[in-house]
Amino acid sequence: MRRPVLPAAVLAACLALHAAAQAVAPPAGAVDYLWLGVRWKSLPKFPGDVGLLSASFYVSEQHVDVTVSLSPLCRHLSPIESARMPSAGPGVVDVTLRVRALALNVTCPSAVQISSGHRLAGTVLASGMTRVEYENIYVPPYPAANITVSGAAYLAVPSTVVLVIESPYAITGQLVVQGQGARILSPPGPVRVNGTRASVPVTLIADSPSALLFAIIESRDWLGSPVTISHAAPVPVLPAPPPALRISPEVLRANTLNLVNVTLVLPVAANGTALIAVSGAATPLSSIIVPIAGGRGSVALDVYPIADAVTFAAQVTYYVGGIPVTDRASVTAAVRREPGGLARVDVRPARLVAGASNNITITVAAPGRFNVSVSVLNAASSVAMPYRFGGTNEASGGLLVTPLSGQPVALDITVSHERGVEQYTVTLPVLSSSIFIVTPRPPLVRSGENCTVNVTITNAGDVAIRQAVITISPASTSVTAPTYSFRAGALAPLESITVPVSFAVPASFSGTVAFAYTIVYTVEPGVVGTAQGTFHLQALQVPVLDVVSVSITPAEIAPGAIFYISATVANRGFVAAGGVQAESRTPRELIPVAQPVYFIGQLDPQQTASASFSFRAARPGRYSVRLVVTYYDQYGGVHAIERDVTVLVSNATLLPPKPPHGGAQMGWGTAAGATAAATAVALAITLRRWKRKKK
Repeated sequence: MRRPVLPAAVLAACLALHAAAQAVAPPAGAVDYLWLGVRWKSLPKFPGDVGLLSASFYVSEQHVDVTVSLSPLCRHLSPIESARMPSAGPGVVDVTLRVRALALNVTCPSAVQISSGHRLAGTVLASGMTRVEYENIYVPPYPAANITVSGAAYLAVPSTVVLVIESPYAITGQLVVQGQGARILSPPGPVRVNGTRASVPVTLIADSPSALLFAIIESRDWLGSPVTISHAAPVPVLPAPPPALRISPEVLRANTLNLVNVTLVLPVAANGTALIAVSGAATPLSSIIVPIAGGRGSVALDVYPIADAVTFAAQVTYYVGGIPVTDRASVTAAVRREPGGLARVDVRPARLVAGASNNITITVAAPGRFNVSVSVLNAASSVAMPYRFGGTNEASGGLLVTPLSGQPVALDITVSHERGVEQYTVTLPVLSSSIFIVTPRPPLVRSGENCTVNVTITNAGDVAIRQAVITISPASTSVTAPTYSFRAGALAPLESITVPVSFAVPASFSGTVAFAYTIVYTVEPGVVGTAQGTFHLQALQVPVLDVVSVSITPAEIAPGAIFYISATVANRGFVAAGGVQAESRTPRELIPVAQPVYFIGQLDPQQTASASFSFRAARPGRYSVRLVVTYYDQYGGVHAIERDVTVLVSNATLLPPKPPHGGAQMGWGTAAGATAAATAVALAITLRRWKRKKK
């Protein structure tokens, strides 16, 4: 009996079904494929940067026309291209995939699909394979830091500021500090930093008002590769105020041992010693050594005046960061000689102000009727000399005296009364008119902005100020500002007030900005004085970015359709902006099709760049898309600008929903099962037709 022979189509279908069954369930113990995982080869350095991933797997045979692709299941990674190889295997295959990281320090579930057209089984080409592997890909952070300077340094004086290092992620490395326009005293070598924030005290001597600190951090990334982070941080530099020397009492009595309290205050909280010498008086010691702790020292002295004025001079030596600083300060006390007769004389004030007309009041008490004659030496007077007045029992006279130099002013006073004539001399010390310290804060401003600086005026003298009128005006054409006038009330010694000054700095200017000030003040006894000077600010140029235009394509958006938003970013400043990137922040109804972060990189002055984003509208409505552009300047400062864009999705009929992301992808087992089912159906139909023909 002849056995029926299956046609060729049926035989081919049977072979296909057998092959599909083999693909679904490979024989136990056979290892023809093994997934080895994904690892980073090159890390992305910032959001929007490109990194390299290495996908590894093992195959026991040689495969031909191999394609490896990555399908992230999150918004943090975006594949750039698939890897194609003419052949792979046998053995371990290592494939490099280029991806764009839209965020750092995140984990992104991803699918890796490996497909081959054929495989070489011996000398015959057989069907290839399709494998889908799922991996949680961690995008590690990359070392980065924002470095600023806290505090201020005094010009040419050892000062301590704090270098503040802030990082969005924990950073570990060695910090080296270098100076431009400043000499670094400490730290002398590398300093280890660790964590998201570090504060490093830096002691330096600022030789320039525009001093910079260069912070260099040697660190390593997640793969262990060396990374160098370098930033330039401006240092606020202020003029160094002199030490303040104060005495109490301010007027000494002649022919008497006076107990004088001497206090010395340094401009910085440092330790040292002061050598105090007294001239014009007899003291138990010719020189007195006063220890200074925390910027302050004091001593009590027994002083016996032997001249018309007593001067206390201090030579100060203190240490900042181990560097000695030497300075001097002095103060003069008036000596009042009381007559041995019956008259009593009192002169107010006890001190005069140089460069001003001082209102002097002379009060005389004597028995009965008396006359007074006054002659002024080393000063100009408002009346002819001698100046005369008189009265009964007590009388007062006044005159305006303007010191001709910084030397003491002497008053020769003669009192004639019923019982005789008495004569004596009163010496009044002359104070310098520069008794104010003017300090602007912050001393650093940005070019191209309207700035407001708080100017602090400190009474550094040892006399109280009754009132003052302060005038501040720009001293150069580099800024645009009006002339400001302020009225201040009473200011005790070492007390201060703060006034605001606003001005505009051109975007094209970078350097020192000067302001001139004039202070007309009145001290407690009514003396009017004038102090003039200049203070300086440092203007820093920074990039100025702006979103100049935004376009939406198409103009009419239907639900389910893809639309595009394009933004043009311009650098209107005069220095380059680094690390420029644009990010789109959308509601849930607008689904990003591509990456929501577009990296631009460096944007030069007066140049533009475009950033494009694509979205799919889920349903009709009116939505707001926020565009955020971030960048950093040459000093390491980070800036951000925002722009809101309104998107209108028309109320049209909804299109059929698309399958979910990854729904069109099937694992190799699912695909093989579907192929086997289709093959079985085709085989059944072919067998039925063959049986009908046999009948």
